[in-house]
Amino acid sequence: MMAILEYWPVLLKGLWITVTVSLCTIIGGAIGAVIIGGLRLSSSTAVRVATMVFVELWRSPSALVWLFWVYYALPMVTGTRINPLTAAILVLLLEASVYGSEVVRSGLEAVNRGQSDACYALGLNKSQSFIKVVLPQALSQIVPGFGSMARTMFKWTAIVSFIGVQDLLYVSQFVRAQTFETTKVFLLLAVVYWILCLGVAFAFRALEQVLPLNRALRAAQASSSASQLGDNVSAIGAA
Repeated sequence: MMAILEYWPVLLKGLWITVTVSLCTIIGGAIGAVIIGGLRLSSSTAVRVATMVFVELWRSPSALVWLFWVYYALPMVTGTRINPLTAAILVLLLEASVYGSEVVRSGLEAVNRGQSDACYALGLNKSQSFIKVVLPQALSQIVPGFGSMARTMFKWTAIVSFIGVQDLLYVSQFVRAQTFETTKVFLLLAVVYWILCLGVAFAFRALEQVLPLNRALRAAQASSSASQLGDNVSAIGAA
């Protein structure tokens, strides 16, 4: 193990690349998922169909195929070479956006249609009702599902090593080749990924606690419990 730890600067650099790609993917994917998910429920048939076709076309090939296509094939068409890190972030961001859009769509559909009707009755336009009323309520359904997907996206970052991005897997392979400690290197790699995914899970769990609807539900439950306790005390006193 000491032989492996001698390469800690290289491992730390790979860890930083993995975390950077993951954060860009998760944050950018969340924004893209909200946009695409909203477009899936557009009142325009053309927009809904075009968005659905894009989602299905992107989801059909694997992420690795898209990664190879963007990095190797696209420059042959456009004549412009793409930086491997940029290509990796672009592909994984779109991957997260497309898969996350289904989570967003189902969350938005879970909000009672009467909420939108009430917004229109109050004079709010579609954008205002979506941003201020519908989306905040849907987040209580969206965040848990997207949190689960975010952990998967963190693990998907390992594929970026196939195009030469020096992420954690890439540098681990280098360390393994130098030290011949295959078992220990991959055990360390598994532990690091486990810790990172656990951190993502805790972050999304904390985010769930501060969502407006969840806070309102907890406040309502606390008020109901206090009221019920007061009624029980009054009943005991009367007895």
